[in-house]
Amino acid sequence: MELRHLRYFLAIYEAKSFSGAAKLLHVTQPTLSHQIRQLEDELGTRLFERRGARTEPTAAGELFRIHAGQAVQAVDAGIMAVRELDGLIRGRLSVAVFHSFSNSRLPAVFAEYTSRYPGVRIVARQLSRDDMERELLNGQLDCAIGYWEPANDAQIEAKTLFDEALVLIVGARHPWARLRTISMTRLAEQPLVLLTPEFGARTYLDDYFAAMGQTPHVVLEMNAVDPILTTIRNTTLATVLPQGAVADTRQVRVVRLNDPEPKRCAAILWRRHGTPSAAAQKLAEMLMAEYAGRSPARPA
Repeated sequence: MELRHLRYFLAIYEAKSFSGAAKLLHVTQPTLSHQIRQLEDELGTRLFERRGARTEPTAAGELFRIHAGQAVQAVDAGIMAVRELDGLIRGRLSVAVFHSFSNSRLPAVFAEYTSRYPGVRIVARQLSRDDMERELLNGQLDCAIGYWEPANDAQIEAKTLFDEALVLIVGARHPWARLRTISMTRLAEQPLVLLTPEFGARTYLDDYFAAMGQTPHVVLEMNAVDPILTTIRNTTLATVLPQGAVADTRQVRVVRLNDPEPKRCAAILWRRHGTPSAAAQKLAEMLMAEYAGRSPARPA
């Protein structure tokens, strides 16, 4: 088994197609098929099945994906570490952020990173908490950024960036628009538009209410922040989101919550027993410096 077998396998897994993977890898489809047959022969089982126009992994393929991803990630981290000895950081950096993590500093950090390390291509995606944990553990992600208390902290390491409060957000016509603060107890009576339960912010809020012996009055659920904010601007409904998720406060009002104030921890995360690539470590350094209010020295 060679490294190219693993890369070919992973490309097919992601593309769900032999032809699509062949284009991405710049090889012919017969060559790709031959390499996968070699891999399947060595493993003694089929890894893919064709279902119409799509290629789907078998149960063995799903299992092998986890280990193949971790192996390739470890090799890529080693390559980057060696290149760093010569002052070079190159390659692909796969990063995930939560949907509600739209803090205005993050795009600026990404822009500065690409300026410092032009040999690295950042692939940033918004993922739910469950998808983020799964992709971190199976090696699809180099690191993740967001508000999270890992459910599986034995396997996921976190470095805190900052603590941020969840806030009540209302439109200008809402009866509470002129308030500066409001208690969590009163919030339980308010009709709310919230993210769907697969989002960490929603789970955190539900748990917070449960600890108070209450249940939020949810009248509408959405799976993205922007349509929620549009709804708030144009109705008398309200929502609760991390404060950093609201970049433009001109058409909404932010009301702080208290008694008690709900806060979440924003962190950079990676697989605990893996070796972060040099590219991921540099991003972590820049994020830690940015949120600490300082800037690390530029590389020589």
